[in-house]
Amino acid sequence: MQQKTDGRVVRLLSKRRAAEEAGIEQWFLVAIGDDAKAKEAISNAAHGTDDVVEVIGTIPATRLASLGLTEGEVRLVLPGEPINSQSPP
Repeated sequence: MQQKTDGRVVRLLSKRRAAEEAGIEQWFLVAIGDDAKAKEAISNAAHGTDDVVEVIGTIPATRLASLGLTEGEVRLVLPGEPINSQSPP
């Protein structure tokens, strides 16, 4: 299916459970054109109550298509993986 709407870049920050534990930050590409629905998709996948989920930016539908993402798909961004629209897929 062709991606018709812009997507979102969403950041998930899992808070520390104890002072000596480091928080965990993950980034996702979400092929959903609505901020609230994109955040909800990540929150549901994380199953955490102490997590912070925020939309960082948008991704044009053409870029999502070039990445092979279809409507409603969520993809974890690996550390060091480029996510801006000028980088190759």
